[in-house]
Amino acid sequence: MSSRGMQQQVSSDAEVLHHLYVSYFKQVYYYAFSIAKDRELAQDAVQETFLKAYRHIELLEQLEQKEAWLKTVSRHVIIDMYRKQRREMCVYSGSRDAFLGDTDVERTVVDQHFLRELLSSLNPINRQSLLLVYEYGLTYEQLADRQKTSISAVKSRIHRAKQKLRGVALQMERNMGV
Repeated sequence: MSSRGMQQQVSSDAEVLHHLYVSYFKQVYYYAFSIAKDRELAQDAVQETFLKAYRHIELLEQLEQKEAWLKTVSRHVIIDMYRKQRREMCVYSGSRDAFLGDTDVERTVVDQHFLRELLSSLNPINRQSLLLVYEYGLTYEQLADRQKTSISAVKSRIHRAKQKLRGVALQMERNMGV
């Protein structure tokens, strides 16, 4: 395809996306908000939904039920956002309440130090497993393949790492007088 033909295709795709956005934004936003019950999360989900729509514009142009497809994608996006948020909360829970009087910068530095100490208490394979799953979003299957081991071994490593982190975090909080 020539560069001119490619520009016309991109322009055409952008026009189709603009038409979809104008036609379905409100419906998708209200649907996302009804699930998330949070304005910012719903806005983020709608933005991600329309990005996915752009990536699959050829498929979407052929569908009759465009609104249903967009709503389904937005629901999946919200679920993914909740899962990611839950994973992040699991790693950072416990340390924030101890430093309520500190500034945000000080709290961030303390949280980073706390997290580094927690992670350094793990043996390298458990630390790697935990970070690859919770920080980088690998599934247990992907991690097992990467580490050339079984899924049950990965689950055991993650479980042991979480137990160790809980114990070390409690001990550190007791030492800090929390």
